[in-house]
Amino acid sequence: MLNHLINQNIWWQDATMIEKDPKIREWQKQPLKWQPALMDEFDFSSFHIYTLRGPRQVGKTTLLKLIIRKLLKNPGIRKEQIVYYSADNLDSYKDIIELIEIYFDFLNRLPNPPEKTFLFLDEITAVSNWQRGIKYLVDLGKLSNSVLILSGSNASDLRLGIERLPGRRGRGAHPDKILLPLTFREYVLLVSPDMAAPFKEMIFFDPFNLTEDNFREIFAFNPYKHSLSRLFNHYLISGGFIKSINELFASGFIAFDIYETYLQWIRGDMAKAGKNERTTRQIISRLLKITVSTFGWETIAKKIDIATHKTVSEYMQSMEDSFILRLLYQVDLNTRLPRVKKMKKFYFLDPFILWSLWGWIENWLFFQEKSEEKLRDIRVKSCLAEMAVANLFFHRYEIKDWTSSCVFFFRNSGEIDFLIKQDNALMPIEVKYQNKIEKSDFRLISKLGFKKGIIISRDTFRYDNGYVIIPLEIFLMTF
Repeated sequence: MLNHLINQNIWWQDATMIEKDPKIREWQKQPLKWQPALMDEFDFSSFHIYTLRGPRQVGKTTLLKLIIRKLLKNPGIRKEQIVYYSADNLDSYKDIIELIEIYFDFLNRLPNPPEKTFLFLDEITAVSNWQRGIKYLVDLGKLSNSVLILSGSNASDLRLGIERLPGRRGRGAHPDKILLPLTFREYVLLVSPDMAAPFKEMIFFDPFNLTEDNFREIFAFNPYKHSLSRLFNHYLISGGFIKSINELFASGFIAFDIYETYLQWIRGDMAKAGKNERTTRQIISRLLKITVSTFGWETIAKKIDIATHKTVSEYMQSMEDSFILRLLYQVDLNTRLPRVKKMKKFYFLDPFILWSLWGWIENWLFFQEKSEEKLRDIRVKSCLAEMAVANLFFHRYEIKDWTSSCVFFFRNSGEIDFLIKQDNALMPIEVKYQNKIEKSDFRLISKLGFKKGIIISRDTFRYDNGYVIIPLEIFLMTF
C-alpha cells in the first residue's frame, strides 16, 4: 500500500512535482482558472476533520489539489506532511486504518519525523463504513495532530457517516463544506473580470434590511444591465460547471461528450443508490414537465404509473443526495417551519444539469443547439431565471448547513416563489421575468402582512416604501 501512497503523492519526491499532478496540469491548461473562495475556509492550524461535498465533476478533487499546492509553498511545512489518497480502490474501513497507519509508519522512519500532518481522503464515501476507521484512529489519539479533509459526492453518505463522529472533529464553526456549480455572480467574475470589477469588492446587500439608499446604490449598476444580460444568456447554456464554461468560452461550442460525462454521473449515482434507470427516466421526464410548478409525490406516481408515492419520494431523495436537484417546501407562517406533507417544488442545481437531463429524455444528438432553441421560448427562460435565483439562495442561506431549511415558498390562494428565513424573520421574494410589473403584483405579499418584499423583474427598477423591484441580472450580482 505504501507504493500506492507514493504514486498518488508525487510531491514527496520534490514539492515542485505538484505542478505535474494531472489535476493541476488540467487546471493550468484551462483558459479560465477558477479558484473557489472555499479554499480559504479551512483552518490548518489545529486538529480538524472537515467534509467536502458536492456533485461529481464540480471540481472537488481539483480543489483539494489546489489546497495541497498552496500548502507546499509554505516553508514551514515539509512535503511529506501532506498526503492525498483517492479512496475508490479501498474496500472497507479496515483499509482506511491500514492506509493511515502505513503513512504514519513512513513518517516515523524519516529523519526528524514531523508531528503534524494534513490528510486529504478523496471520495471516502466509496468505502463501506468509512467512519468506523476514522473514529478508531481518533479514539486512539493518532489523528490529534492532523487536519483531515474527507470528500464525497453523496450528501447522505457523508452526512450520516460524520454524524457518527460526535465530539471528534475539533473546534471551529461550519466543518462541513459544500462545493456547488458557480452562481451567476461567480461566473461573471470568472469569464469577464472587467465587467465584474465594480461588483467584486461590494458587500452583498441584505434583503431583510434594504433601505432606499441601498436601492439607489443598486440602481447605479443599471448601465451594466445590457452586458450582464448577454453574459446571463451564456451562463444559462454552460451553467456553472467549470468544464462546460471553459468549453463554451474557448470554442463557443460544448461537445456532446461533455454532456455525456455528466449524464454518466447522474445515471451512475442513481444506479449505485439501487434505483432502476427506467423509473429514474420516467420521473425525470415528469419533472421536466413540472419545471418550477408545485407537485405532490402522489401526482407524479399516478402520471407515470408507479405503484406508490413512497417510490417517487425515495427516487427524488436520491437525486437530492447526489446534488442533482433540491426540494423546496412550503412554510408555515406561524411556526416558520416547513410543511413537509404539503405540495412541494424543486429546482435543478444548475442549468447544465437541466440540459443534460432534457437531452437524455428526448434523445438529443445536438445538445447545445437544442438548448439554445429551447431558451428562445420565454416560458423556458422564465423557469431558468427562477432556477438561477433559487440556486443563489441555496448558496447564500443553506450552504453552511445543507440539512437545514432556510429557503421556502408559500402557496394558499396565490403563491410566493421564495420566503427566506433569517433568525425568525421571513422575507418574501417573487420572480416575475416579464416586461411590466404593477403595484398589484405585491398584493399577496401585502395581504399576508409583510411590510417589505422584493420582486425580481426583467427590466423594471422601483422602490416604493419597502416594496422593491430589481432586474434579474442586477439582483444576482448584488445579493
